[in-house]
Amino acid sequence: MAAILILITIPAISAETTPFNGTLVVGVPAPLDADGLTAVCKDITRDGNSAWIELEKDNDVQYSHILKQGDPIVYENDSDLLTYRIDAIFHGTQTNMTMISPIVDPSGIDLRSPGTRANSILLSMGECYNLSDGTEILHRMMGVNGDKVWIEVRENGMVAFSHIVTEDTQIVYKNSSDEWVAYRIDAIFRGIEHDLIELSSIDLLINQSIIDFNNVHRLQDNFILDLDEQKDIGGGITLRCTDIDLPDGAAWIELSKNGTVQYSHILYEGEYFTYEDAEIGMLGCYGVHRVFTGEVKLMNTPIILEDGEMVNTGFTVAERKLVEFSQINPGHSDFDVSSVPDRSKYIMVGLGVPVELSGGAKLLCKQIDQDGEGVWIEIERNEYEKTGKVINRTHPSFTYRVGDTEYVYDLEAVFLGKQKSAIEISFVGSSPVSETSASDRAFSYAVPAFTAFAAIVVLGLLAVARTRRWG
Repeated sequence: MAAILILITIPAISAETTPFNGTLVVGVPAPLDADGLTAVCKDITRDGNSAWIELEKDNDVQYSHILKQGDPIVYENDSDLLTYRIDAIFHGTQTNMTMISPIVDPSGIDLRSPGTRANSILLSMGECYNLSDGTEILHRMMGVNGDKVWIEVRENGMVAFSHIVTEDTQIVYKNSSDEWVAYRIDAIFRGIEHDLIELSSIDLLINQSIIDFNNVHRLQDNFILDLDEQKDIGGGITLRCTDIDLPDGAAWIELSKNGTVQYSHILYEGEYFTYEDAEIGMLGCYGVHRVFTGEVKLMNTPIILEDGEMVNTGFTVAERKLVEFSQINPGHSDFDVSSVPDRSKYIMVGLGVPVELSGGAKLLCKQIDQDGEGVWIEIERNEYEKTGKVINRTHPSFTYRVGDTEYVYDLEAVFLGKQKSAIEISFVGSSPVSETSASDRAFSYAVPAFTAFAAIVVLGLLAVARTRRWG
């Protein structure tokens, strides 16, 4: 892909250049009337937030970037300077397109935006980029939500960097000459037809101050596990992830020892867990750095016809679920291990499975909303009274009263999975009350209090009264 030099000082638009203002329909080239240049919108993202724009001349790509609404398109050669802006990106039911318009005064263009960088690299999923020093950057996989990618850097067959990253993440590693090298993830593009990332190099001689080398060193101890893959983390403890939720933000983590599960909880990205490491005589600590669900295209087995001809039946898309863990060394880290919550008293409540709470009440998780945030719960205080309420992690508390005591619980985690769904709650406390709490009154709904026997008695009394009246 040709590299385009963009000067720091941008001159005015050439008088001989006729600006083009119009619509770029995906896949349809549009002449710009600028020295033979043609603009093409190659694809847009599934959420309609980004577009892949190319400028071509004589079938040779001169410019290729992933851009968002408001981003500039800047192209310069010996005779022309073209400056446009992405006005709108449209993902329709029948047509996908991008609207662009010329920038009359280019002096205000932010030269840090992706559309102005001349050293960008575009990589499709599974594609590898070879650097001049023999290092390879591999785009291994993209997340189903289009916000994370799995990137590897390899030197002479050895992995120097392997992490699940997001936009604006820095890829920092040491090359074979023991020199620091850095790249930036400028864009993650989950398109309708293409899955791409755009990255650009960081000149560490100029921008070394923007690199957090403490974080770089912390990431060196990270590791990635597939779903149900096990790892011995010391002290006879085995770590594994048993499931990842559909929103791709939480993992179900298990710790076991000698085949017995000692820890089974739902953790979100950025949360930590601790365990007793008997080998070092202190707490061990790990964090869930990234939760990742990606898609892999598997080629179907070709069909052999009777005449011996082989017919390819296309691809099958399969999911791959991963968790990247970070290790915390309590003796060499400023991380406060005591800040990790003690989850041993948490209560796991499966979807549709009643669980008994304090005071003899029962909790039923009725439904979890589609984004995995809100939960509809029902509390049965006795056979006649039930309380319904919707809670989430922003408003996690729920209360109920049994007799003259009010009980308080908090929602700690929500897990919406394909095979299993659950919530975790914790007991906050209880206190005596003299009247019905407002929360109970607000969400209570009537449950018939008459049993079948009571109904028969009432009907019998009505029949006696009616007989005496008409007798």
